[in-house]
Amino acid sequence: MKILLIDPPMQSIMLARADWYPMSLSYLAGSAVAEGHDVLIYNGEHDKDLDYVNLTTYSNNYHLYPEALNNVDHYAWEKYKKILSQYKPDIIGITAFSVKFPSALRIAAISKDYNPTVPVIMGGQHTTIMTDQVLNDKNIDFAVRGEGEQTFIEFIHQFESNKSWPSIDGLCYKQNKRIIKNKNRELIENIDNIAYPSKETLYDLENYSETSLSKLFASRGCPYQCTYCGTQNIWTNKVRFHSPERIINEIKQTKKDFGCTYFTFFDDVFGLHKKNTYHLLDKMIESNLNINWDCLTRANLVSDELLIKMKNAGCKKIDMGVESGSDKILLDTKKGVNKKQILRGAKLVKKHKLMLYMFFMIGLPTETEDDVKETKKFLKLLKPDWAGISIFTPIPGTEIYNELIEENFIDEKPDFAKFSHQSPNSNFAFNMGVREDFPALAKETIEFIQNYNGSLGNLIRRGMSRGYLKNPKLFLFDFVKLLTWKGIMTRSHQTSHTKFYSKSDTTTTPQKTFLIR
Repeated sequence: MKILLIDPPMQSIMLARADWYPMSLSYLAGSAVAEGHDVLIYNGEHDKDLDYVNLTTYSNNYHLYPEALNNVDHYAWEKYKKILSQYKPDIIGITAFSVKFPSALRIAAISKDYNPTVPVIMGGQHTTIMTDQVLNDKNIDFAVRGEGEQTFIEFIHQFESNKSWPSIDGLCYKQNKRIIKNKNRELIENIDNIAYPSKETLYDLENYSETSLSKLFASRGCPYQCTYCGTQNIWTNKVRFHSPERIINEIKQTKKDFGCTYFTFFDDVFGLHKKNTYHLLDKMIESNLNINWDCLTRANLVSDELLIKMKNAGCKKIDMGVESGSDKILLDTKKGVNKKQILRGAKLVKKHKLMLYMFFMIGLPTETEDDVKETKKFLKLLKPDWAGISIFTPIPGTEIYNELIEENFIDEKPDFAKFSHQSPNSNFAFNMGVREDFPALAKETIEFIQNYNGSLGNLIRRGMSRGYLKNPKLFLFDFVKLLTWKGIMTRSHQTSHTKFYSKSDTTTTPQKTFLIR
């Protein structure tokens, strides 16, 4: 079978470069390839000719996304049509977060226009929670709820044989104008049994950077109860761990295949289980991998002992979610950590001379303008080497989303194209006094964060964390990224980017290397 898996475009439409590869699709691809199928992953976000943009530019360009959704001739859809006609898939699979659901619908419509007999199956967080909405679209035939690897493989088997859909746990479909939801699939107990993610199936693989291909999971799931987080929609609060052997094998293979020397653990929280984490770090040290890496963890989990081991194993940077400088907001969101713990964690990371990136959020429903001021003060006190800022946007299936639905603060049929953490349209700040003033406050806060990140000292420290001695090419990559982010250098073709994939252009052909195996 020829299987086309798609991560729909959004950021690329906004002329913002996104380097990562779609990990969830790569796991599906790995499982399908292991069964002997031909797979192509089309990452609609990946375009090497786009620039890295700062937060202000991202926000200013947001209008391009809804405009593209209403333009059937937009270059993003034309590009997909060409890939579709050249690859000629037997099955089409789409994944999407809520904000990209409208883009996924456009992709599904194009797919059905191309060949109505090819099944379109959709999965991911939005599909898991909003299954009826997904299947009410005429162009989507099947939906996968929850963890998708096993469900997708069983779907392929049934599609090839007798099409007995009721036998597949986790699958939903339409029958006689009714939506049928099979029973939920149990989580895979031993995640080492899941096939390695297949990066080789990526369309345009040769144009991915080394660092964009070096992301991996050491675990799945998070036990914490943050009211705004959608992780539990797929993986619940149960945490499952890969064995150290599996993780080290994946690192070695990725390094061998793509020359990667800097890795990122994409776990929701790295270091949840002390014994497992120490065992992994010891094995990484013993294996002499000669790599650097970073991860996301929590302030309440770090200790001197852990940080020493992490550093000895090659860790260069730690990410932490702070969200707010107000203990009241941290309590409201069930963050499970307070300002005192966060400050202690930040000091420990800096004590061991590891880079510290911290993430903040504004616009939560119970937040006041004074809370935002406290967040800015707390940022200055923490002194991270880089700070990220998000505008609160409710995710379907989360506690806070359900509360907003009950209180009629979210429309029955919301426009999910506006549901982005960087969208200027995200405004759920009901406790700010004059709600209409929040966009100006958000813009001011984004500029504050951007100026903080742009200081010379922070730029130098961030650069030194990247391990340039191990891989000098990273320096050139990061230097170009910095220049485009600062607006000093741009790629000249962007001014006419909508013409880049014009209807008359027939040169955009998937590489045969990745189509024929």
